Amino acid sequence: MHNLYTSAGYPDPPGTMEEEEDEEDDDYENMAPPYKDLPPKPGTMEEEEEDDYENSAPPYKDLPPKPGSIAPPRPPRAEKKTEKPPLPCKPRKTTGLDLAAVTCIPPQLDEQWEDPSRSLRAVDLEPSPLQPPLAVTGMAGLAGLKHDIDRVRADTNQSLVELWGLLDCSRVTCPEGWLPFESKCYYFSPTTKSWDGARMFCQENYSHLVIINSFAEHNFVAKAHGSPRVYWLGLNDREQEGNWRWLDGSPVTLSFWEPEEPNNIQEEDCASMNKDGTWNDLSCHKSTYWICERKCSC
Repeated sequence: MHNLYTSAGYPDPPGTMEEEEDEEDDDYENMAPPYKDLPPKPGTMEEEEEDDYENSAPPYKDLPPKPGSIAPPRPPRAEKKTEKPPLPCKPRKTTGLDLAAVTCIPPQLDEQWEDPSRSLRAVDLEPSPLQPPLAVTGMAGLAGLKHDIDRVRADTNQSLVELWGLLDCSRVTCPEGWLPFESKCYYFSPTTKSWDGARMFCQENYSHLVIINSFAEHNFVAKAHGSPRVYWLGLNDREQEGNWRWLDGSPVTLSFWEPEEPNNIQEEDCASMNKDGTWNDLSCHKSTYWICERKCSC
């Protein structure tokens, strides 16, 4: 209508122009904003972003390879046995006696060489020919062990007796119950034992069964006991029949055998002294009294 009036040269009818302008203003105000300027609906922003991410270009790793760029697959790698490199060596500490010798030892072996406890733990405990077995079983083993203990005790006591013999005594001092004579002490037992039992008793008291070396000593011993008792002497022929020897290994040079003695009746291998001072051979298992002899105490 506006165009018809303007093209014909007529002025706009009254109120028409303004009304149209007002209508245009109303249309502008009521015009809907473009879609891009609308605020997003609640909860739609993340969905659109996810849709955009899903519709975006695939990552580089998912792209198809270029023609000719595909490498042939590698054959399976065979298992390779790894060998440990040889241990480094370090020179052993040398002393002034072996400066010219340079020994190369791996550290692990060198640590064992320097630690004596490892060597001790590796020592073989098997008995050597010079060493008795460690295990003792049965009655035979116990008997052998007792024999060894008795032998060691006898050797020890004999050494003490010999040591006392080297002492220079200014005066004779004997233990209680012992009788002195010259530089020695004598013990006359009040009880009885076998020859071996009597010998053991003397050894335990740092002495030995009496050994007669002179007439004076024989007379003292014969008179001192002053009783009808029979006493063991430190004399026997166990090693060889008829070869009588004292406990210190010396042969008999002075004897006081009773007539027709020794006769070795019933394996009589140990010597004894009768009440009159004469000697007789008896079975070593017979139980009788005994006489111990020792050096004086200073």
